[in-house]
Amino acid sequence: MDESNNISAVQERGSSAGPIIGGIIILAVIVFGALYFMGQREDNQAINDEINAINSQSDSDTAAAIEADLNSTEIENLDAELNAS
Repeated sequence: MDESNNISAVQERGSSAGPIIGGIIILAVIVFGALYFMGQREDNQAINDEINAINSQSDSDTAAAIEADLNSTEIENLDAELNAS
């Protein structure tokens, strides 16, 4: 009878590890999710900055203004969103 009390005491002490591990896993998922969405927001901000740069081009139709607009336009990563998928 003394052995059964010792076994149940050991089982009760070990049972608290499950909720702690579960809480740690849930916390890790929340942190990684937050980091993911922050990264997405930064990517969207970069895209919006590029769009604003394109929209801020000159309205002039002189050759010098067109050349200045072409030189200031970043076209190296124009198809980056097509290659991302």
